[in-house]
Amino acid sequence: MSLTQPAVSVVIPAYNSAEFINGTIETALDQTYAPLEVIVVDDGSRDDTVAVVRTRFGDRVRVIQQENAGPSAARNHGIREAQGDWIALLDSDDLWFPEKLGRQVERIAEGVGLVHCFNRNDLPVHQPEEGQEVTFDALLRRNYIGTSTTVLLKAAWEQVGGFDEDRRLMGAEDYNMWLRIAAAGFRIVTVREGLSLYTPTENSLTRQVQQMLRGELLNLEKISAQFEIPLPVVRARQVEIWNEYGQSLFWIRDKKSARELYFNILKAQPSARAAAMWMATFIPDSLLNLRRHVRATVTS
Repeated sequence: MSLTQPAVSVVIPAYNSAEFINGTIETALDQTYAPLEVIVVDDGSRDDTVAVVRTRFGDRVRVIQQENAGPSAARNHGIREAQGDWIALLDSDDLWFPEKLGRQVERIAEGVGLVHCFNRNDLPVHQPEEGQEVTFDALLRRNYIGTSTTVLLKAAWEQVGGFDEDRRLMGAEDYNMWLRIAAAGFRIVTVREGLSLYTPTENSLTRQVQQMLRGELLNLEKISAQFEIPLPVVRARQVEIWNEYGQSLFWIRDKKSARELYFNILKAQPSARAAAMWMATFIPDSLLNLRRHVRATVTS
C-alpha cells in the first residue's frame, strides 16, 4: 500500500457469530483495495467464535476479546486498537462486494468524516445522489446509512467521543454516531452503489423490533437535547419513527403494538393513512393472510 493511499482498518464486532462470521471476514479480505488490517472484537461470545476465526484465518485477522458489553463498546474497543486512519465498520453477519472499499476510498477528500454506500438489498429511495453530501438536517429526518456501509475517519470518531455505549440504544447507536459526526461539521458523502449486503438473522423478531423502536426514540431524545432541536422538528421525527415501526410491527402480526403506535400518530398528526392503518390492525390474521396469498397468486 502506497504511503499516499488511505490506510483502512476493518473492525468487526462479534457475539455468538461462529456460524456465519467466516463468510463475512472473507469478503473483507477479498477487497480490490486491500485493508491495512482486519480486527474482530469478540464481545464475550458463548459459542466458539474466537476458535472458528483463529482456525480459519490465523494471523491474517487480529482477534480481540472482551467481556460482553454490547456492539458499541466492541466497536470502540476495535477502533481504539486500529492502526488505520480510516475505519471500515462491518457487522459479523453482513457481506461486502469486492469493490466496496475501493469505491469509497475514491471519495475521501479534505474535510470528509464519513463515506457511505448502499446496501444492495435496499431500494435507494429518498437517498442522496452520487457524491452528494449529507447534512445534519437531512440525516435527522431519515437515517439511510447502514453500519456496514461506512468508512469512518478515526479522528472524527475521536472528536465526537466514540460510539455511545448505552445499551438501550439498540439499533440506533450507529445513527447516533452519524448525527454527531454531521453536527461536528465533518462532511458525509455518498457512493450511490449497493456495495454491501445486509443479512438479517431470525432472532425473536417482535422483541427485536420493540427494542429497536425504544432505541430510536431514546436516540431522538438524546440528540434533540444535545443539539437543542426545535420541538416541532422533534415531533415530526417522532411521528416518522412511530410510522416506520408501526408498519414493521403490523407485518410481523404484532397488531396490538402497531395499533398503539398508529393511535399515537392520530393524536399527534392525524391523517387518513394513519386512520386506515389503525383500522387495519383490527383485521383478523386469517383475512390478512388470504389477501397476501391472493396478491402472490395474481402477480406470479
